[in-house]
Amino acid sequence: MKDLSQTAPNARQRSQADTRNRLLESAAQLFAQKGSKNTRTADIAQEAQVAIGTLYLHFKTKDDLLKEVLKLALTRLKQEIAKFSEESDNPIGDKMAALVTFTEHSPPLAIVLFDGGNLATIPGKEVSDFLTASQEHALLEGVAKGYYRGDLNSGLAARAMVGSLTQVLWWWAKNPEVATKEEVINSLTVMRLEGLGPRY
Repeated sequence: MKDLSQTAPNARQRSQADTRNRLLESAAQLFAQKGSKNTRTADIAQEAQVAIGTLYLHFKTKDDLLKEVLKLALTRLKQEIAKFSEESDNPIGDKMAALVTFTEHSPPLAIVLFDGGNLATIPGKEVSDFLTASQEHALLEGVAKGYYRGDLNSGLAARAMVGSLTQVLWWWAKNPEVATKEEVINSLTVMRLEGLGPRY
C-alpha cells in the first residue's frame, strides 16, 4: 500500500502555499492599482496580512514577486488560448476572444501582464518573448492560409501586433466600461484581418 504521508501535503505545507498565493494575489492587485515601481514590498505584506519577514521567506525581492505574478498571468492566458481548437474555422477571432476573455476574467493579472513597463523589465522579457513568438507563429500560419499578406518582415510585424494588442487590452482592463467584450473582440479581429482602410 502506498504511504500517503510521503505525497500528501501536510498542514504546514498547505499554510505556506496559502500564504504564497495570498502574497501573489495581493501583489497582482497592488501592481495593477499602483504600478510595480510604485508598490513597496511592505504594502504587499500589509495587503496579504503577513509580516514583511514572511514575504521575504517566499520572495527574495520585489522583482522575484513580479516575475511570479507575470508567470501566473501568462499561465492563465495560455490556459484560455488552449480552450480554442487549432482547427477552428475562425482562428484569428478565436485568438482575440481568448485574449479578451482572459482580460475580462482576470483584470489585475491582465493589467500587470500587458503593462509595457513590466514587459520591459528583466522578469517581463520571458512574457514579451512568448507573446512575440506566438504572434510571429500565428502570422506565418496566417500567411500560409491566405489570411495575411506575405511581404512583411514577420518578426517586425509580430512585435507591432504585440504592441498594439497589449496596449488595447491593458487599457480595456483598466476601463471595461468603454467597450463591451464583443466590441473589443470584433474590433481586434477586423483590424487584424482588414486593417483600418475603408471597405470597398
